[in-house]
Amino acid sequence: MGKLFGTFGVRGITNEEITPEFAMKIGMAFGTLLKREQPNKELWTIVGMDTRVSGEMLKNALISGLLSVGVNVIDVGIAPTPAIQFACRYFGADGGVSITASHNPPEYNGIKLLEPNGLGLKKEREAIVEDLFFNEQFHRAKWNEIGKLVERDIIRPYIDAIKAKVDVEAIKKRRPFVVVDTSNGAGSLTLPYLLRELGCKVVSVNAHPDGHFPARNPEPNEENLKGFMKIVKALGADFGVAQDGDADRSVFIDENGKFVQGDKTFALVVKAMLEENKGGLVVTTIATSHIIDELTKTYGGEVLKTKVGDLIVSRALLEHNGLVGGEENGGVIFPDHVLGRDGAMTVAKIVEIFAKSGMRFSELIDELPKFYQVKTKRHVEGDRKAIVARVAEIARENYTLDTTDGTKILFDDGWVLVRASGTEPIIRIFSEAKDERKAKEYLDLGLGLLDEALKG
Repeated sequence: MGKLFGTFGVRGITNEEITPEFAMKIGMAFGTLLKREQPNKELWTIVGMDTRVSGEMLKNALISGLLSVGVNVIDVGIAPTPAIQFACRYFGADGGVSITASHNPPEYNGIKLLEPNGLGLKKEREAIVEDLFFNEQFHRAKWNEIGKLVERDIIRPYIDAIKAKVDVEAIKKRRPFVVVDTSNGAGSLTLPYLLRELGCKVVSVNAHPDGHFPARNPEPNEENLKGFMKIVKALGADFGVAQDGDADRSVFIDENGKFVQGDKTFALVVKAMLEENKGGLVVTTIATSHIIDELTKTYGGEVLKTKVGDLIVSRALLEHNGLVGGEENGGVIFPDHVLGRDGAMTVAKIVEIFAKSGMRFSELIDELPKFYQVKTKRHVEGDRKAIVARVAEIARENYTLDTTDGTKILFDDGWVLVRASGTEPIIRIFSEAKDERKAKEYLDLGLGLLDEALKG
């Protein structure tokens, strides 16, 4: 049997790997799973999508598959992935589907299957969907038992739910000036409006939905945001915010036009929430800065480290009753709101922190424990996980390792991580130290070990 799902869902190039037939079969397989589990219940599933050109085609095909097995569908249209996850709880659905390729280029699309609580589908249920997909053991509804399709808005309830979780009056009192770049993605329908309703002065760029992503690649990294960084500084904004295609991540630019690493904005949230709750469990991945470790010690919290992936972090938050979770890429998880990364909720919380602090954004960042992080990636074909395992073999003789996810070499003053991407043909190398020169040295070490592994 083949393998469909990666770290969270399935992605590929439209009309090559991800075709209408593929989407319909996923819908039929997922619907059949639901029917088998609850044969006598009237079942409802949420379906939504990001702004990609292929979204409507794949959404309609997938909905046809669900309807054909007798599952009813609530179509929420274009919406951020966290809003689709929120909709699962909000409408009391039996599951959900987000059609998105997140930060991937415009020719890609993908499908994420969701539990009733909005969390990504459990691995054992994914395995059943895969088996049904490949063996085509689909339930077929009788003509008079085919599912119903209704359209509902989730944007308004989603925005209102976020506003209810922050101090709107404090934000209105300071009235931050925020520049927003939603990458022509699903966040175009939420973030500018949310910020305005919170009382911010807002300037939006790339905020009309367009699945061609004409302005920039939807990955909100420093390279892709160079033009945006200049805009933030030129306008004299308090800070800028940029999102990826499905708006589950938000990255920040300070008032000087400087890119702020996602670890640091996550750290701002961790610090505030530990103070507000007098401690708590913070869940993050082994790729995230040790700033989080220092903050949890300082503010009476605990930290739990997991493999990379927001789905893994979200599950750990649910299982261990965690306070907040996050990753190094600008994804923060508020489990009492959405069991997944939520770009808009992240922005609202950081706007609140900024408003209450009375400080400049760069000053907030400067107050955090000092660590320097360097990142790069290599395009690598073949069995990337085997290559990373080879890095561990080479390094084991001379270094202390953590192989929770990839190969992480630990030093007294920092670390370097070599890890295969779960969604792209690349190997990522991250390093960190309290000294910038050391961080670069550790990155070079990781790259050298990778080169050695590739030779052998």
